[in-house]
Amino acid sequence: FDLRGDHVFNGKHSVFGRYSQKTNPSTRPNNLLLPADTGFDNYRSAVLSYTYVIKPNLLNEFRGGVQYAPSGATFPFDGRGFMNNLNFRDIQRDIFFNALPNFSIDRLTSFNKGRPGRSVSWNTQFIDNLTWTKGKHTFKFGGDIRRYRAETNLGFTTGDNYGDYIFNGNFSGAPWGDFLLGVPVQTSVAVVQFDNDGRATHYKFYAQDSWRVTPKLTVDYGVRWEYHPGYTDAGFNIANFNRNVPRTGQVVLPTDPKARELVAPAVLLSVNGCPGAAVGGVPCTPFVTAQDAGIPEGLRENYYTQFLPRIGLAYRLNEKTTLRASGGLYNMILLGSVFFSLTGTVQSDVRSFNNVSAEGRPIFQLPDTRTPGSGVRGGSLGTFEFRTANQIDFRPPQMMQWSLSIDRELTKTMGLRLSYIGNKSTNMPWAPDLNQPVPSNQFFTQRPLTDRPFPNWGLIYSRDAGANSIYNALQVEVNRRFSAGLTFTGAYTFAKHLGDNAGPAASGFAGETGGGRVTNSLDRRADRGDVYATRRHRTVNTMVYELPIGKGRKWMTGAHPAAEAVLGGWQISTILTLQSGPFLTPVFTGGDPSGTNAPRRGDQRPDRLGDGSVANPDRNQWLDRNAFVCPGRAPGATQFNCLVGVVPGRDPNPIGRFGNSGVGIVTGPGTFIWNMGMAKKFQIRERLTFRMEGSFTNLPNWTNLADPNRTLNDNNFGRITAARGVETGAGRTGQVGMRLEF
Repeated sequence: FDLRGDHVFNGKHSVFGRYSQKTNPSTRPNNLLLPADTGFDNYRSAVLSYTYVIKPNLLNEFRGGVQYAPSGATFPFDGRGFMNNLNFRDIQRDIFFNALPNFSIDRLTSFNKGRPGRSVSWNTQFIDNLTWTKGKHTFKFGGDIRRYRAETNLGFTTGDNYGDYIFNGNFSGAPWGDFLLGVPVQTSVAVVQFDNDGRATHYKFYAQDSWRVTPKLTVDYGVRWEYHPGYTDAGFNIANFNRNVPRTGQVVLPTDPKARELVAPAVLLSVNGCPGAAVGGVPCTPFVTAQDAGIPEGLRENYYTQFLPRIGLAYRLNEKTTLRASGGLYNMILLGSVFFSLTGTVQSDVRSFNNVSAEGRPIFQLPDTRTPGSGVRGGSLGTFEFRTANQIDFRPPQMMQWSLSIDRELTKTMGLRLSYIGNKSTNMPWAPDLNQPVPSNQFFTQRPLTDRPFPNWGLIYSRDAGANSIYNALQVEVNRRFSAGLTFTGAYTFAKHLGDNAGPAASGFAGETGGGRVTNSLDRRADRGDVYATRRHRTVNTMVYELPIGKGRKWMTGAHPAAEAVLGGWQISTILTLQSGPFLTPVFTGGDPSGTNAPRRGDQRPDRLGDGSVANPDRNQWLDRNAFVCPGRAPGATQFNCLVGVVPGRDPNPIGRFGNSGVGIVTGPGTFIWNMGMAKKFQIRERLTFRMEGSFTNLPNWTNLADPNRTLNDNNFGRITAARGVETGAGRTGQVGMRLEF
């Protein structure tokens, strides 16, 4: 429902309020004869605005609002009661969420109901704008304060607090038999005390002036100041990794003592957490508070110098031609994605218990759930992975934009615009592994831990700032205003977009957390290339045309009503899109030619021997397979076996480098989409109209091929086995609708 109201006082004060609520309940089917999940999406918002005309040339506008958007699922059963009735020992009785334990019966089933998915978003915003007109100037001043809060589940295993119980037939010879006897081979439990609860307040203020210098020249200029501190977590379930402490690094926790209590003992064992003696000449890993590290409770530095100037001008050369230019500095606001990478990093306190004695018998039987030990299972030194850190001095990403355009009136109804658009982004997020060693011709598994920057750790993924991109485009646009029943727009863009933060196999724009994990964390520029999603050529043409037949139109104005009903009043609309293909990156999987354990990051790039394109590409061969070879392999019969440097004694030794093939070096299939619609109105009475319409996407049913397989050590490399999806050019679809308007 939607409630709104407004009121005007004395002609100077205007108040408007609105409250809306949208509820979308749903039912999600479940298996194993458990009741279905009940989903919910209960969006609520409230807005209040107040406008005050202080003087005829001075106006103030205030707006405030709050949005509350919970979503997720609830279970129509009492999991806590079920668990308590089982009378399992050493299991938390007052679990704060509803779920079921995980009974995993090997080769048969897994009876469980993990936590229901849940998220809650709170956004509170206050905006104030003051407009002052004086002479040739229109000044505007304002501020924007936003309070963000986002809650999500924190979990570590399927059963979490309810426990995981594994039955594999170790004792009776049959997994189901072990289950009936109540003798799991292993149990584990993870005590989750608080969910993720990120909170931050962002501040934005601006001042600008629109100055009418002369009748021909207008200049707009201004500056914004923005301050975006990092998110804090109300449950203290976050930690960051400080790389500025050599050899050991430093784990930074919130200052509250509760944060230290949440650190998993197994993590301390796995990374030789302090206090502890040096191992192999490497000191213990310090765990410190944000206060001790001298950084805010968001666990990364805040920047107070985000001044963002902008300027634009418009100059009328003559009655038909106008020149426009603009430039400005903009920023990318970091929201929850970067923050949530810090949650649960060192808090995964999973206690595991092996239920097999030295004689091969069970040590305990349900309702007992654990052996006498602590259940703390610390991995060997150098194996624990930190997923995922934030750069401590993470600078906000920024983009400098500039443009120049010329507008020309061609006729009274048609105009032409020629534009150059450019932008350069700096401090963009990217995703390195801070613990990658330098490349080597030794197998990674045979290299000493001291080869790594931080020997006490396994991989240390991070979100860093520092990547770059640059975009340049020429645009041509022709517009016709609606006249004589016709309006259309035709636009063409020729663009080049280079970036270095999309990862080894870009498949879209890199977002707030960067793209894929970088190929070589010591050489980000090796991932620089054409951005996948930016097409070199793209044209979009739209048209709406009222056929000149029927009442009030050029022909058949006085036609018989029967002829008017059949032939008159029709309207046609079309959208035609043509674009060249995306920029593709050949990859391979499995090998480790660099000796850095690169397979853990997924795709890698091969060596390039040729162009990679074919003369007449089709779905059976879009890429030239012979133009690429696995690093360390000479061209020949074995060139597609990429298992180099993985298993000593089986694979050839690493060659101490990554593949030299680049990002975005070949182009995929282009896209042709022609959408069309027709509509007709029947005027039944003066205020009663019947509308009939039909529309089709991809009217000619043109097959738009999807991207080819780009994995070199796959038999389908270079082949296209599918068409593009609905949003990017799928097969023809149509719909017909009828509507009564009154």
